[in-house]
Amino acid sequence: MKDARVFERGSLDTMAPAIDASPLSRKHFRSIWISDFHLGTARCKAQSLLDFLRHHTADTLFMVGDVIDGWNVGPGWCWDAAQTAVVEELWAWRRRGTRMIFMPGNHDERSTDMVHTLFGAVECHEDIIHRTAEGRRMLVTHGHQFDGGFQNGWWISLIGSLGYSAAMRLNLWYNRGLPSRRGATHRMLRRQLKSAVHYLVDFRDDQVTRAARHRKVDGVICGHTHKPDHRMIGPILYINDGDWVQSHTALVEERSGILRLVRWNETTTEKKETR
Repeated sequence: MKDARVFERGSLDTMAPAIDASPLSRKHFRSIWISDFHLGTARCKAQSLLDFLRHHTADTLFMVGDVIDGWNVGPGWCWDAAQTAVVEELWAWRRRGTRMIFMPGNHDERSTDMVHTLFGAVECHEDIIHRTAEGRRMLVTHGHQFDGGFQNGWWISLIGSLGYSAAMRLNLWYNRGLPSRRGATHRMLRRQLKSAVHYLVDFRDDQVTRAARHRKVDGVICGHTHKPDHRMIGPILYINDGDWVQSHTALVEERSGILRLVRWNETTTEKKETR
């Protein structure tokens, strides 16, 4: 089967050979979780994600939702060469034998056909239970299922997403359009924008613990909130793998079964441990 070619304004683009890191320079993990790329938007930090992918490998790669921003299809659709390269690199992971599992998020649950066109016949599950090398049973799901807006109706979640997108566009405009602005006002506005984004997609701890108890698992791994996190909620381990819009974070599982968050800086190709 030939590699998929990437949509660019309704046409298929030819694939150029990828610049690949040496196999010896790639750090290998038992599992990696990444989510919330939001491919198809100007917000997607595809270059940073690409650099992360080219410096790592894994037995299993979990793509934990909002990989494609299906709600942005239309006049606002944005696709660039870096996003094409991300898709090509993920195909290279499949060719090397990585098991790839996709869990739809609120932005791509209605765009699974596009996901399969871009990435091929990857496994697709609403959620999955992963057993770590330490024996922990972890429920993996995007996380919008815990969002009160989604429980109250899809149209409410759509309003929330539109508000989120507006806040992100304002944040993007402010950071790009006025890069020289500094001082207390600049910092305050950035904090307020970030708080607004998190407010629109955040959920309560009791939603997480209820799901974990219902599924009889030791913990939950999700995305959705764009807020990387690694903590205990009572006896339940809660981990959020963050995003590739703001945080540039992923969750990795060592061979020993230890789970930790990493933050990736593509400028220095330096991995920073956040937990």
